[in-house]
Amino acid sequence: MRKIKRMEVIRGVYWVEIPDAELYMLCGCPEDATKHLMRLRLIVPREKDGVTFETGPNAVLLSDVALQNGKFCNLAEFPVLQMLYRQGMLIPGHPNNTGLKPMLIGAKDQIDAQMEYIYRGNYGLTSVDEIIAAGETPERAEMIMRMKLKFAFGRFLPTEELLDHRVVDEESVEIRDGVTIRRIATNVFEISFEDETEIIDLTVKRGRNDRSAYPLGFQSVSRDYFSIIHSGQGDGWDINRPCMGSVLIFQGKIYLVDAGPNIAYSLTALGIGINEIGGIFHTHCHDDHFAGITSLLRTDRRIKSTRRRWCAPRSSKSWPPYSRWTNKKFISTSTSGTWNSMSGMTSAASRSAPSCLRIRLKPAPSFSVPSGKAVTSPTRISPTSRRAR
Repeated sequence: MRKIKRMEVIRGVYWVEIPDAELYMLCGCPEDATKHLMRLRLIVPREKDGVTFETGPNAVLLSDVALQNGKFCNLAEFPVLQMLYRQGMLIPGHPNNTGLKPMLIGAKDQIDAQMEYIYRGNYGLTSVDEIIAAGETPERAEMIMRMKLKFAFGRFLPTEELLDHRVVDEESVEIRDGVTIRRIATNVFEISFEDETEIIDLTVKRGRNDRSAYPLGFQSVSRDYFSIIHSGQGDGWDINRPCMGSVLIFQGKIYLVDAGPNIAYSLTALGIGINEIGGIFHTHCHDDHFAGITSLLRTDRRIKSTRRRWCAPRSSKSWPPYSRWTNKKFISTSTSGTWNSMSGMTSAASRSAPSCLRIRLKPAPSFSVPSGKAVTSPTRISPTSRRAR
C-alpha cells in the first residue's frame, strides 16, 4: 500500500495525504477550494469525546503565482478558518487541538502575502491612525479600536502565532516527520516520504469547466426598470449555493452587490454577460464577497465601483496588487455616512451594520402637461417589483 496518497480535486488542485506523518495537504487553494473538499467527502463530520467537528487538511501548498487565467490562485483564508475553528485546531480544550498548527507551504512572497491577507481578514484595520485615515473622527476611531481589542481578547495576534510555514526552494525542505518537498519548476513540486515521491503540478490549464462546486440552472433575466435578483444566499461553507450576493437592475442597466467566488458562472446562469456590468457595490473584503472581482477585469471598459471607506485600505493592505488593478479598471468612490451617486442611484454605508450599504433610487421624472394637450406616460415596471432566485 502506498504511503503517499494523491487525488485530483479539480484540475490544478490536489489532495495529498500521508497518514504515517499525520499530514493532509490541500495543494492549490483557489476560490471555493473548501467546498470542493466537502463535495468529495475529504472534509466530513466526526465525533470525539462527545465533541463534533470536521476533518480536513492541516497544510496548504500555495501556487507560485497569485493569478492564473484571470483568477486568484491563493485564497487561503477559508481553508485556514476551517482548520482553526471547524476542525478545532485553535479552540482551547478541543479534542482536535493537539498543539499542531495549520501550515502554509510555498514561495516566500506568496506565504507573506497570505499571512498579511489572513491577518487583515481577522482584524481589518488595526490602529487608530489607520481608522482615522479611512475617514473616521479621532473620537470614533478610539471607540472602534476599544471594541476591536475587546473582541480580540486584548491583543491582535500576528498570523505567525496561529500558523506554521515552510518556504520551498529548489533544495528539499522537511515539512513534517520525514516528509520533504522541493520545487522542480514554477508551480511544479516534488513531495517525498521514505522511498515514495509524488509530482504536484499546480499549473491551471485553459479550458477547464469544473471550477464550481455546485451546479446552477440556466435562464435569461429581463432588463427591468428596477428589480433585484439574489444571485447567492450561501456562505463560504455551503456546497449547494453560491455565496451571498445580488444583481441589481435599474433602468435596464446591471449592477452587482459584491462579486463572490465563481461570479462569472452565476452571471452566465442568469444570462448576463460580463460586459453588461455597469458597476459594483462592494461591502467588504472577505473571500466570499470579493474572490470573483478579477472576472470584472475582463470587461471592455472601466467599471464604476462604490465601497465602504474602510474597504479600500484593507484591500490594498491585504493585496497590494489588488489596489493597482482596481485603480486601472474601476472608477472607485468610497462611502461613509454620505450619499454617493452612481447612474441615478445613490449609496451610503450603514453605521449600524458595518458590512452593509444602503442604496436608494432617484425619484422618477415628473411630467408637465400643457393645457389642452394629452400625454401618454411611458410604460415601465413598478419600482416595487422584485425577483428572487
